[in-house]
Amino acid sequence: MKIFAIATTALLAAVAYAAPAPVEDRQFRAQITFFAGPVEFTQSFPTDGSVVEINNPLNVDQIQSEGGATCTFFGTQGSVTTVVGANKVAVGPPQPQASGTCRAL
Repeated sequence: MKIFAIATTALLAAVAYAAPAPVEDRQFRAQITFFAGPVEFTQSFPTDGSVVEINNPLNVDQIQSEGGATCTFFGTQGSVTTVVGANKVAVGPPQPQASGTCRAL
């Protein structure tokens, strides 16, 4: 019985050690640049699908991602803009962005 307990404990320890890290530990933040004519600003977004507010009143006309995620942004006047991977996408019509969400690829 003692050998069974030792073997079980060793097996559980090995499984716990070999288990992958929780998803949260592997998340990164997508770096997004918003363009409003000659002006731009950058904001990072978690890639866990959470919705993040964008508190900038500029009329954004393009959104660029450095890559690694699919991100969707919601404008204050109803626009929905999705950027997949390392890409730059036009926002139509230009408008302030209210929020965004990203998921790792």
